[in-house]
Amino acid sequence: MKMTSILLLSTLALLILPGNTTANSLGRQANCNNAAVGCPKIYNPVCGTDGTTYPNECGLCLENRKRQVPVLIQKLGPC
Repeated sequence: MKMTSILLLSTLALLILPGNTTANSLGRQANCNNAAVGCPKIYNPVCGTDGTTYPNECGLCLENRKRQVPVLIQKLGPC
C-alpha cells in the first residue's frame, strides 16, 4: 500500500511538472557548441522566432552567425 502511494504521487508529480519539449513563449537560444566545426546532417527541425524552420539547432546557429541576427528557438519542430 505504501509503495503504491509513492508510485502514484511520483507519477502525479511527473505529469504536473512542465516538460522541456518546447521553448518558452519568448524563445530560447540555440545550443551552438558544435557550430564552429560544422553541423550534422540529422534532421531535427526547430522553429525560429523569425517564422523560419531550420533543419536543427546547429543550422540556426550558422544562420545567426551569417546574418548576425539573434534568432531564437520558438519551438521544437517545424513552424
